Amino acid sequence: MSLEIQMNKNLKPGHLLIAEDIVSYKKKTLRIEMVLNIGLIGIEYFLYLLSFFLLFHYKVAADYGAIDWTNFSNSIRQIPVIGEYVLLLGVIFTVYTGWLYQRGMFKWNRDIKVFDDTIIAGKAVAFSFLVTLGLIFFLKTSIIYSRVLILVLAILMVLSFLLSRFLRLGALLLLKRTAHYDKNVLIIGAGRVGEQIRDNLNANKSSRSRFIGFLDDFKKGHQILGSIPQIEQLVQKHKIHEIYITIPSERGVINQLITSVRKYDVQIKIIPELFELVTSSVSFDHAFDYPCIEIVRTPLRGLNWFMKRNADFILSAIGIILISPILLITAIAIKIDSKGPLLIKQKRIGKNGAPFHMLKFRSMVANAEALKASLASQNEAVGPIFKMKNDPRITRVGRFIRKYSLDELPQLFNVLVGQMSLIGPRPPLPNEVEQYTDYQWRRFDVRPGITGLWQVSGRSDLPFEEWVKLDIYYIERWSLALEFKILLKTIPVVLKGEGAY
Repeated sequence: MSLEIQMNKNLKPGHLLIAEDIVSYKKKTLRIEMVLNIGLIGIEYFLYLLSFFLLFHYKVAADYGAIDWTNFSNSIRQIPVIGEYVLLLGVIFTVYTGWLYQRGMFKWNRDIKVFDDTIIAGKAVAFSFLVTLGLIFFLKTSIIYSRVLILVLAILMVLSFLLSRFLRLGALLLLKRTAHYDKNVLIIGAGRVGEQIRDNLNANKSSRSRFIGFLDDFKKGHQILGSIPQIEQLVQKHKIHEIYITIPSERGVINQLITSVRKYDVQIKIIPELFELVTSSVSFDHAFDYPCIEIVRTPLRGLNWFMKRNADFILSAIGIILISPILLITAIAIKIDSKGPLLIKQKRIGKNGAPFHMLKFRSMVANAEALKASLASQNEAVGPIFKMKNDPRITRVGRFIRKYSLDELPQLFNVLVGQMSLIGPRPPLPNEVEQYTDYQWRRFDVRPGITGLWQVSGRSDLPFEEWVKLDIYYIERWSLALEFKILLKTIPVVLKGEGAY
């Protein structure tokens, strides 16, 4: 008996019907996705070309006479620099498209995050334009390209990409209203992880995934469709297209489940058992012949670290120059208001537990540290930190500069020399660190910062545990987009003086 006949004999008619149902549904949805995706990519690149043509018409072609619209093709060929500009656009598009493709920007089934995606497009535009201009420099072309055209084209390409993201989002939302387009999702295991995945699926407005229910051998409820051995019947009945497995420790059960389902065209996703540890800070590798997950501290390494450090150095240097009058006025006000030094050097703990001296404008009386012990019973903070809303040690000027974070400005010098960053976890005092748990020590995986997620999420009003959670969220999910979000949110929070004392 041939292998093909033997395989077909092992497949029961029920299995064939299930497979046929799933394949026919997928063919229909894939056809819709392909047409829409090609159409939206076409619109996106049409906007790029339109931007280029309008800029070329007004900034370049005008120097060679008006374009004859009745004989457009011949008229445009008469412009002597048209070939060079077509080459310019071709190289830009090639590099730009490759960058976006590598990051999956043209995939239909990816989650659309408008702000984050636009940041990626901005990087792609910057990189493609720099590569193109470098190539032009080495080719020594005989013309001088319009700098206005190049600059404005870069901006218009980012704006066109942003518009295309909104078009994609709108198309997905319209399709989601069509019941026949839903991607039915089944979750194996109705525990905490399974419930979190369900909540995320229901909350994602742009995804076509539709939560159908749970399979669980030990729980009952209106969302639990049955037990794991019923998987094949439920795949057929509810036309399941994606399965999440959240009980990986049940190896025997999971192996049997995967064996029974993998013959169908159904996506199977397994949530790793240590997902809380690995989250986004992992890299996939091989140890000898075994696949493995390597836990890394943060995405902020390599090129990302280099870019952040350079940005910190440049922005802190510019900031010190720009705010020098504010620094001078604040120093005079502190000197007039109370006796004591203008600046204080506090020993703080930085990256990897290394100590350094953090600079601050003095906002308390000169003997503040000596008075702290007598106020310990009035501490309003939970955890290894000391906070009082009406701390009697704070001076009149000190209360004002604390409210608007002016006391933090000297820390720009700490940033300049590399002890701190503009954005990151707040550097704690040594006596606070002595009370840290292993989990809280993760705050030292990156350089401490002047501002961070804690500041734009409530500042001193937040309990210490919330500080830690926000810091670790930042560490594990670091990105340029997150940096920009924090910077933009810091400005109104500081100006309003919210949650500072």
